Amino acid sequence: MKKIFTIAVCTALFAATACNQPSSNQSTDALTDTAKQADAALPDSGNVSKVLSSYIALKNELVKSDGAAGQKAAAVLEEELIDVKGCAEAANMARQIAATTNVDEQREAFLTLSKEVITLAKGIKTNTTTYVAYCPMANDNKGGYWLSDKEEIRNPYFGDAMLECGVVKEVLKN
Repeated sequence: MKKIFTIAVCTALFAATACNQPSSNQSTDALTDTAKQADAALPDSGNVSKVLSSYIALKNELVKSDGAAGQKAAAVLEEELIDVKGCAEAANMARQIAATTNVDEQREAFLTLSKEVITLAKGIKTNTTTYVAYCPMANDNKGGYWLSDKEEIRNPYFGDAMLECGVVKEVLKN
């Protein structure tokens, strides 16, 4: 029983800090709605499932290279992330994507956003299978990860130019 309790506490602590991982592309913009942030809930399968669904919608728009639709999807994702305690950095990345229709700028912010959301997805059970995909050519050949709800590779960093560039690195069976 003590072992189960310890695992549960560790999982909760991991999930609570999942979106607070430092990033190399930190924004100086603060979230404007601090009241919402103060009321944010600890991550649970319900709000993480909403985040993952919104993230996948954004990823799909980037695959299509549709900047206007990506902008709308990012705005929805930002609202979902604000509702999850500890995800302020990820919400800022979603805000950066929502601030432009330039697909190249959106994809750059999506790199950091993906790191944050992958960490969150790994920390919470959602009763879904999610794939962590990787493209070695993204981010000026430094590589970039993203989440997908399908095993089939659809690259959000290059769209039609290199639609199938990448490989599934991990399967999250939450």
